[in-house]
Amino acid sequence: MSEQPGQESVLDFLAVPVLRVEEETGRVLSANAAARALPFSLEAPAPGAVLDETGEPLPPELCPVHRAARGEPLEGALFRWKTPEGERSFVVHSRLDRSRSPGVATVSFQDVTQWRRAEADLLRALGARDTFLSVASHELKTPITALQLVLERLQRGARRDTGFSGPQVAERLEPALRQVRRLGVLVQNLLDVSRARNNHFDLDRERFELGSLVREVCERFTEQARHAGSELLVEDCPQVEVHWDRLRVEQALSNLITNAIKYGAGGPISVRAERRDGVVSLHVEDRGIGVAGDDHERIFNPFERATSGHRVESLGLGLYIVREIARAHGGTVGLTGRDGGGSCFTLRLPAEEGYG
Repeated sequence: MSEQPGQESVLDFLAVPVLRVEEETGRVLSANAAARALPFSLEAPAPGAVLDETGEPLPPELCPVHRAARGEPLEGALFRWKTPEGERSFVVHSRLDRSRSPGVATVSFQDVTQWRRAEADLLRALGARDTFLSVASHELKTPITALQLVLERLQRGARRDTGFSGPQVAERLEPALRQVRRLGVLVQNLLDVSRARNNHFDLDRERFELGSLVREVCERFTEQARHAGSELLVEDCPQVEVHWDRLRVEQALSNLITNAIKYGAGGPISVRAERRDGVVSLHVEDRGIGVAGDDHERIFNPFERATSGHRVESLGLGLYIVREIARAHGGTVGLTGRDGGGSCFTLRLPAEEGYG
């Protein structure tokens, strides 16, 4: 069968691939330029190369060209193609013209690969948001409830016993103060995320000696690590003067150590620092459950946590804040797997402002 003069050339102006196929036989009568430019076959795909919307491989008779040739109307049906360059998604439309015999089906393929990826990213982001809201409400409610109980107990005790001594009051207020500090950290993290996303993550730089800061932070977390069954060790930590925001770097190192304690599975945790070519690197290593390779970048996004068999309640903000602190200093943070299991987080910052 021959096409009408100029019909193919008209179809060549279309940006979407279009095939014209013979009714019943499925023989391709013509393919426009967009279809010919594809590095894979739309009409004769390899076995298992075409998938339905759910990802199930389709037999040849259920592929779009064969269905269109049987006169089955395809109105926005979604099909997925496995190609050497990766998976591609197409929305397929068909129309059968029986003004001649045999009829001719015109089949168009709209590439929606990028839209589908964007949709998947959006759904994942919405899922992360919902998880964050659930965890955030739990994390914020817990210290508020505990704080309320402590204060109510203190109030009842004061009413019963007017002879409350100062040490007794101080002792009963200590749990309340712990919860207030916890609330402060949670609120500060939320504020930091807001500032980072609005490019208002300001630094207050000062000169200080890094080694003393590292030892001070590690000493603060020694007891917490011991309760988790881990030993927190400060290894190499040379005397290095840096020009950074001391409080922000302390926050970043604290977040990395806290993360190592959570996921360290009770193994030893080591912290070390080194300076090379004007860049200071802070390494925090654990011997815990590790992080899957596919998650090495994702866990630095807000509201994300590494996938594991462990249920760890957190807002998923700690590593994101570390990343933003690093960026604000002109540095980076990265993650590598550790030989023998576990993870090594490395914070790299220029020793001087504007270095590199």
